[in-house]
Amino acid sequence: MIRKLTLVFMTIFIVGCANNDGPKLPDCGISFCTQNFVILFANVTDTSGVAIPLDNFEVVDIETGENLTLDSSAQEFKTYREKGTYPIFSDTYRIQYQNTKTTISFKGYISSNEVVNESFVVGADCCHVQLISGNTDIIID
Repeated sequence: MIRKLTLVFMTIFIVGCANNDGPKLPDCGISFCTQNFVILFANVTDTSGVAIPLDNFEVVDIETGENLTLDSSAQEFKTYREKGTYPIFSDTYRIQYQNTKTTISFKGYISSNEVVNESFVVGADCCHVQLISGNTDIIID
């Protein structure tokens, strides 16, 4: 009798553990999303608020080493430099980072000298990317 009870309790325990898949992720198949294409930007200025024109910049996923720098045309890059506003993450990566978060590094260069090195935690839900933490207003002395 004790053997049978032990067997029943062990079976219940094993079945209970086998069904514990952790936290449930949202079912993105039933999400209602806007048609907006979200791009997260970093603003690079000096202490007086003047835009800093970077000669080059890169965005890298720190955990994987993957280069996430968005492709841009010459005109787009000119606009980034004029405004001091540089794209760091966009809906291009929504599916890859859906329901997860990662740390990215934004590095900016002037004449091959690194003048910006900021980290951000970003992620994505079912619809869009999002900034989880990090200051996107970067001031260079």
